[in-house]
Amino acid sequence: MLFKDESDKLKRSAWPVCDQLAASLAQRGSSAIPALEAALAARAHHVRSAALRAIQSISPDLARVHAERALKDRAYEVRETAANILGVDPPK
Repeated sequence: MLFKDESDKLKRSAWPVCDQLAASLAQRGSSAIPALEAALAARAHHVRSAALRAIQSISPDLARVHAERALKDRAYEVRETAANILGVDPPK
């Protein structure tokens, strides 16, 4: 995977560094999508949220696909991020 080291670093990052790392990846455009998608599986909810927002900045359509799944995430923050992307109320 292109950007594997950066994806691994993102998955291990603390908040708010994860937002900066995800945004930095997003600036590289669609070639960074696989790395950001890999971060959607991160253990830390703040990383999953940051990855969703970064994907949205590259491809709103793809972000909506991931957001549909993320509405069922175990972390409220991720569900809230997904709901914002979809323009719906966050599930409780």
